Amino acid sequence: MRGALRVLASSWAGAAELGSKQGAKMVAEAATRSFAAAAAPALSVSGVSGDAAGVLSAVEALVARDGPAGPQDVSDAAVALAYLGARGNRRLWGQVLEKAAAVGPSLDGPALANLSWALSAANVNHGRTVAELAGPAAAALKKLSPSQLSYIVEALGKSGAADVELFSAVADVAEARAAELKSADWARLLWGFGAAGVQDPKLIKSASAALAKAGDLGGREAAQALWGLAALGRVPEAGLASALGKALKAGVEAPADAAAAAWALATLGVRPDSGVAKALGDKAKAGAADLSAAQAAQGGWGLASLGDKDGATALLGAAAAAVAKDPTALSPSGLALLHAGAVAAGGAGLPAAVADFAAKGFGLAVEHARHVRGSAAAAFHAELAEAVAYASGARHRPDVAAKVASFSSAAPDGSSLDIVVPLDGAAKLAIIGVEAELLGSGGAVLGGSQAVARVREAQGYKVVLVPQGGDWPSGGAVKARAQAVLAAVKKAGLGAVADKLAKEL
Repeated sequence: MRGALRVLASSWAGAAELGSKQGAKMVAEAATRSFAAAAAPALSVSGVSGDAAGVLSAVEALVARDGPAGPQDVSDAAVALAYLGARGNRRLWGQVLEKAAAVGPSLDGPALANLSWALSAANVNHGRTVAELAGPAAAALKKLSPSQLSYIVEALGKSGAADVELFSAVADVAEARAAELKSADWARLLWGFGAAGVQDPKLIKSASAALAKAGDLGGREAAQALWGLAALGRVPEAGLASALGKALKAGVEAPADAAAAAWALATLGVRPDSGVAKALGDKAKAGAADLSAAQAAQGGWGLASLGDKDGATALLGAAAAAVAKDPTALSPSGLALLHAGAVAAGGAGLPAAVADFAAKGFGLAVEHARHVRGSAAAAFHAELAEAVAYASGARHRPDVAAKVASFSSAAPDGSSLDIVVPLDGAAKLAIIGVEAELLGSGGAVLGGSQAVARVREAQGYKVVLVPQGGDWPSGGAVKARAQAVLAAVKKAGLGAVADKLAKEL
């Protein structure tokens, strides 16, 4: 987890989860698919069409450890399972993934793309197996169609396989073949790069330019592209923002896409017009029961941040119900979102036990983020604490060290705050550093850090966010850093506090 954004940015499935109610609707469609025909040469199976149980049996026989499955058979089996909505059959998916790993080097472009699509569509993930598909993907790169390429990148991104060399090659191919890519292809590519956390300016520039002037940009594509940009901290430029807004306002079909778009807008700190917010809120609220707990928590926080209290309450309520039924339904970062969303919505009416559990999850996620800081982030926070100590009167090394140690304080949720300065009476000032990697393009403080600030304010602190951006005099004289802190305090609307501290300088 990377600081506040790590806490509030869980991975999001790019395709709809077919294991939910939507999966049941897909069974009938699956009956018309051609898996039986594809499997027949190896299994001599007939009459499977229309029989979901028969398809599952055929898949199991085909991908058994000693089964006859080849590369095409494995991809056909995965597609069949995806259309059947068989996400919950972990044993059978495990067999498919094991077989995929065994035949991986022999997968050609179409088989690789179909397998990748199936894994994303069914929201089934096995990072190691999918990561091993990067090799065959690289070998087939120039032979893949734009759609095939985008499905593979989507699956690799979802698995967390940040193969920078492969993704760079994908960006080169996309740029060279830009005229062949459709909006859906660009959107999947952006989503995959975002999910993998691979910053590639070339791909972002090409995709942004294409989507800004695309004539086939729909709500689904807009939501996916926006999510990818948000995951990378890239605020869309005016032309692209306008195009994405129009597509979202026209409507998204899937509640998951509406929830994802709301999360992305809130993460980037983009305030859409009322029409966009309403379209997303209405769709997500109507389909709240079809969302996973993680999707509902993300979308609920997003809608709360956009000012849609009704939509937020519906989604956060759905996530809370899932947690009440199964406390493991959300990870600590998901619980952090649930808690932050309830705070942003001004109290979303969560059951007391769930609200308390979510608050503790928030504290756990924040505490974890403090303990996994990289060396550069740790140095920034140390510089910040030293600057605050200097601003509050400490001058000599022993005094500064003692002051810095006194700043550490436990929050009500059990997490630790690095810098808490007592003010008059019971008031306390919490100064929170925002690391450079958590800032958006242009140095903007992203929504994740803003959400953490709102939670701290709800806990009774006066909060100041200090970004490690261009204005922070990293490595400079401690007095210069102290003055930068005071400027941030004043910018936060705490002029009296800044003036009082300034007397110590």
